[in-house]
Amino acid sequence: MIGSGDVGQHIARTLSAERHDVTVVDLDPARVESLQADLDALVVAGNGASPRVLRELGVDETDLVCAVTDNDEANVIAAMAAHQLGAGRTVARVRDDDFFEGDASSGRDVLGIDFVIHPERATAADLAESILLPGSVHVEYFAGGRLAVTESVVDQRSTLLGRPLGERRIMQPNFIFGIIRDGRAIAAEPYHRLQPGDHVLAAAAREDIREVAAQIAGRTVRVREVMIFGAGRVGLPLARRLERSDLRVSLLERDADRARYVAEHLRRATVLHEEGVSKEVLLAHGVDKVGAFVACAGDDRANLLAALHAKQLGAGINLAVVSREEFTPLVDALGVDAAFSPRLVTAEAILRTVRGANVAAMHLMLGGGEILEVEAEPDCHAEGRTLEAAAAMVKARIVAIVRGDRVIMPLPEARVQAGDHVLVFNPRAGVADVRRGFHAA
Repeated sequence: MIGSGDVGQHIARTLSAERHDVTVVDLDPARVESLQADLDALVVAGNGASPRVLRELGVDETDLVCAVTDNDEANVIAAMAAHQLGAGRTVARVRDDDFFEGDASSGRDVLGIDFVIHPERATAADLAESILLPGSVHVEYFAGGRLAVTESVVDQRSTLLGRPLGERRIMQPNFIFGIIRDGRAIAAEPYHRLQPGDHVLAAAAREDIREVAAQIAGRTVRVREVMIFGAGRVGLPLARRLERSDLRVSLLERDADRARYVAEHLRRATVLHEEGVSKEVLLAHGVDKVGAFVACAGDDRANLLAALHAKQLGAGINLAVVSREEFTPLVDALGVDAAFSPRLVTAEAILRTVRGANVAAMHLMLGGGEILEVEAEPDCHAEGRTLEAAAAMVKARIVAIVRGDRVIMPLPEARVQAGDHVLVFNPRAGVADVRRGFHAA
């Protein structure tokens, strides 16, 4: 792991907990010293982009090298050097589109880097998908887009309030598998009763997810106008994506030069040079009339404050980008509808690479839980077992099965077959048992 910022530390902790041998390299001796007692890993001071340092650390015997410093150039050089020195696989976090002109394959074909991660671009795509699904504050798609998972906030008008989940009327095939309450994710049980403000996690086929989200939320209004605070690496690609969906977009940007640049690169959006984030400023620009407000400036404090103000002033849904882990508890405390993390986007991509070919996709939740799409390999331990037995084996909740073009919700008689794509929910991270259950011995 080259770089020991928030991303590097998160991945190192996760992999160490899964009994991988992890080495972390960082240029900052003070940070290295503080982490040596905190991480169950070898933490060394040095230039991870230096071929000499990599050679001394035995990079030729390393299965995976991840370059995740805050410097794009250093990450690219480190990954290239590791590849040339014989590392198994190389991953580089790159945030500047100028490197690969939006085509990550050039990193592999030209430079030999196996996987290039663009966390801000991926975060912008997640934000756009969530805004475009009424009733949802976050949506993720699995199994090639056939299966959707929505996070919806329960409103006073929801038909699910006051009754046990096991007694709810199911209009479209779906499965409520998790509840986020007071910032903590738990597995949903038939006896649970929903409360206003609960965040509900539900899975359904893509064609059904719109009706499912609407039923859970109890209040759905199609977003037609979006205000974005911050026109940086998340704000600009998000605005482009929303423009293509014919939404009215306005951006507030503190830096005059950046505001001018963004205005020249968008077709219809209104770009405003605005230094403040006060309630007066937001209200003057019509935040009370927008269906969605997204705070994605490069400052977590400013993002959370802006999202809080927008919520208090009457914006429809309020989303914030939060990069640093220490700000995560404030998301729920401030009543922000949902937060998105480029840090977790990077971690998802790297951990998926580590956990084997049968882990097709994963989503890390801000509160610590995770959702995994795992392919059941022939002769794996779960093959032929009922979903209940398979779930008990892997100590996790089975959410759905995708078998060919069919999406199968959990039923007592359903059994796991080889080739199934199984969606698994862990309220708390840790997937060693999941891998053992669906990976052939």
